[in-house]
Formats: sequence, structure tokens, C-alpha cells
Amino acid sequence: MRSDYEAFGDLLIHDTTYRTNKYDMICGPFVGMNLHTQNIMFGVGFILNEKAGTFDWLFNSFLTSMGGKQPVTIMTDQSSAMDKAIREVFPKSRHRLCTWHIGENAVVNIKGVMAKEGFKRRFDYVLKYTDTVAEFEHYWNSLMTDYNCKTHKWIERLYDLKEKWCPAYNKEWFSGGILSSQRSETTNHSISRRLHKTNGLCDFYKCFLDVIDEWRSKENKGDYNSSTGNRYYACADNMLCLHARDVYTIAIYLIFEQRFIKAIGLRCQRISYEFPVSKYIVGHPTKDFIRHVVMFNEQEMVVDCTCKSYGEIGVLCSHILRVFIVHNVEEIPKQYIMKRWTKKAMNTIVEEGEDRDNEVSVVSASVWRMQSIRNCIKVINEAQHCPAARKLIDLGVLDMSCKVKEYIGGVEGDGNVSNKYVREETLLDVVEPSTHTVLPDVVEPIAEKVIPTMIQNPPKRKRKIKNGTEKANERNVRPKGIVEKKRNKLKGWNKRRERHVDNLREETQSTDQCIINLPVGGVLVHPTSSNSQLEAYVPDDYFGVHIQPL
Repeated sequence: MRSDYEAFGDLLIHDTTYRTNKYDMICGPFVGMNLHTQNIMFGVGFILNEKAGTFDWLFNSFLTSMGGKQPVTIMTDQSSAMDKAIREVFPKSRHRLCTWHIGENAVVNIKGVMAKEGFKRRFDYVLKYTDTVAEFEHYWNSLMTDYNCKTHKWIERLYDLKEKWCPAYNKEWFSGGILSSQRSETTNHSISRRLHKTNGLCDFYKCFLDVIDEWRSKENKGDYNSSTGNRYYACADNMLCLHARDVYTIAIYLIFEQRFIKAIGLRCQRISYEFPVSKYIVGHPTKDFIRHVVMFNEQEMVVDCTCKSYGEIGVLCSHILRVFIVHNVEEIPKQYIMKRWTKKAMNTIVEEGEDRDNEVSVVSASVWRMQSIRNCIKVINEAQHCPAARKLIDLGVLDMSCKVKEYIGGVEGDGNVSNKYVREETLLDVVEPSTHTVLPDVVEPIAEKVIPTMIQNPPKRKRKIKNGTEKANERNVRPKGIVEKKRNKLKGWNKRRERHVDNLREETQSTDQCIINLPVGGVLVHPTSSNSQLEAYVPDDYFGVHIQPL
């Protein structure tokens, strides 16, 4: 169900348990997505205890239901029982720890250190927003030194688990940008607000079906909004944004557009060029003390950035988009369009037993239904004033109904819909019915007087007094629709989040500006190698630019 879980492709998330009677319900969500069919499977398990053996049985059951496909990322709290079961059942999956739980545990275990001025914000940045391993190690060491807490036992244990919670160590595994399991609270809230602890399993099952129906309704609404397009965009004449608007869903396009706008303000400096590969240093001239390195092959359209945002989220970062602007790239390269974020992500099917690369593109039922209704209404409106045209439409509908009944064995509402219709309603390789249509001779249309309709101002207009004169407050523009309101809401949330991250980054990096003495014109950048330290690019009179280790 993409509208609720589109960010959880290939993810497995365990959250707190919902208790009903004497059982614990792991109500996840436990999510797995097939890369080819884009089918999402949701599961709920009832267990008596939370021991390693119980989780081993539960995970094996879900693994069987998913056809043996292991999720890319598994995110849980710090449960040793689940950790052991995950290592045995999902050895190829990346197990990550919820940063929200780590933050809550930090308040309890290092309460005195957390109370010190500035520690919480710097700790939050190191916990969630470092881009590279070198940046994490640099700021972790400086944080431990400034607050003299490196020998604290809880902090030592946390550092030993850094590969399970630090984003810099998990850039190569897709996670949709999710850092905690709190997103799964949607499932817990949807179920718990309908149930009481005294309800039984039958009550839960009925409630669960209601929740699924609600999610499917939201999915259909999201599919329809994405198909009708989003005309409220900021970059109206940019070809790259127009291409993104045609490809991505509304929510993902808003993220892309926000990154594109941010890319406009970045500084892009080319430091080397060997055809066809260019190497750039990209960053904000005043906000980014540490900048990123972007490698771009203009012949093969291959690009790589040290922030590794695409591998983690599946959307190109602002640093790469800045390089695209310099090279006048008008379309997103095909290899950098992640299918799960596109409008057609849910509109493909794969026949059982066939090659999974042989996909069939279809249009979702809700979208096709609305498009067909619009087309029919348009034809009916054109023919409503001509009796002969009306007769043509009536006969055409009758003939079409007969052909549909002949093919599927009955239309919906007749009570005899065949299994063939249920299985093949979305296939494209249908057998075309007979195209020979017998229509009567068309008589000359009888002209009728058509009264054109005009859109007028609302009959009830509010009056307002301005400068002592009463004037009519006429509303000459259409009010904001659902799509625009949703866009503004999502964009506002994304803006607040990006502003928070930028402020944390600027505040954290400002602590190093007085410590690190860079030569005039030098720039501190993230390393291209994951095992190296931060590097300084210093201008040279003879060779242009040379690298100086920090």
C-alpha cells in the first residue's frame, strides 16, 4: 500500500508490542517488497514471550511467506533476543538500531552529560546526520574530548555498535532515509484506537480488515492525485524539474524540487578534468565548512557524490543536481530513477512461473476508472443537444456492453463475474473482440439552440470596508484544492526538517573553524574513500589544486 508504506520497500521494522489479553502482538509493520512486482506484504505475529527462540520462529514464518526474499534493512530497538534471531534468519540483511530509542536511553544513562550546554544538539547531529565515516569519527572524537565523556561505559558500548545506528556506515543499504521505527506507530495507532485490551482475536481480525480497507482507499486517492499531476510547482520552466514531475509521485517530486532549489545556491568548483570525467567540490559558500566531492562522467551519464544520498534514499542529492545544472542536463538519467518512487511503481504485474524481468505495464483500476468516466462525460456533453448523436451513443454503449459480456462472461452487477475477469482485468495482452459495429444510418442532426455557460462570481459576496469605503470582496480565483493543500503541508514539513538539519550542521561545524587552520583558499572536503580522514584541497600556483590530509 504505497500511500502509507512507499518508503518501506525492502524494509523490516519492529516496533513496540500491542498487548491483547495474554498475547503480545508484533504489529510491526513487518514489511517486505518484491523488487520486480513491487508487492508489499504485511504481517502480524502473536507470541507468548519475546525470547530468541520465539523471534527465530516468527522471522522464519515471515521469510517463508516472502518466498525466501530477505529484506535489505531491518530496524529494531536494542533487543538482544531479536539481534540473535536476525543474525540467524536474515544474515544478508542490514540490521539497524532505532535512533529514537537510543536518544531515550541516552537521557537515562548519561543524564548528567546530556544536561551540559550544547551536548544534546551536537550528540543529535552525530547520531543522525553525519554523511561520511570520516565526518562521524571527527565529530565523535571532538564531542568526547570537549565534554570528557569518552570513558563512560554506556557511551563505549554505544560506540561499539556504531555500524548499526550511524547513517554514515549504512549509506550503501537502502533505508528510505528512515532513522527510527516510529513510522510504524501508524499501524499501532490505526489498530489500537479501534480496540480495547479486552477484545479477542476475532475482534482484532475484523478491525484489521477495516484498517486495510482504509489504507487501500488512501492508496487509490494517492494514485489518482499522482495521475492528474501537480501543477503547483516552483520551477515551471526547468526541463529537469519537468521531467521529474512526469516521473515521480507528488510526494517524491516535492523532495526533488526542494533539493533542486537548494542546489541553485550551492557553489560548484571543478578541480580536475580528464575526459569524460569531471571532479567538483560542491557546497554552500557560507554554511558548509566541510564540502562534498562529486565525480561526473558526462559521456556515460554516471555520477557519484560523497554524501551517498542516492543509495540511502533513492533520490539524487542537491550536490549532484548542482553539477547537472552546470552541464545543462535536462533529464534524470534512467539508472538514477528508482522505480519505487515513480507513478507507475504499483502498475506492473508479473505472471507466476515467468521470468521476473518480463513485466507488463498497466494502469491501476482507480486511475483507469476515473479517466474513462471523464472521457465518457466529455462525449456525452458534446452530444447532449443532438438527438441523432444521442442515439449513436446509446447504440455504442449497447454494443460495447455486449462485447464486454462476451469476453469476460458478465459485467459487474450481473452476479456472474468469472474468475478470468478477476485474474486478467489488468493484463494488456487481451484478445481484441470483434471490431465490426453495426450502426444505423445517421440522420441529419436537428439543430438546437445552445446556451453558452459562463463562470460568474459567487452570488453571495462578503463586503469589507477599506479606507472608509465599502467594497465588494470578489473571489476571482479558484480556492486551493486538495492537491495544493497536501503539497503545501508536505513541503512545509520538509522545509522545517531541512532547516533543522542545516542549523545543526552549521552549529556543529562552527566548532572546528577556530581549531582547523586552513591555508588561504583551502577547502575542507569529505574523502572519496570510506577509510580515510577529512581532506583539505589547497590551491597551487603550478598544478592548480593538490590534496593535503587533515
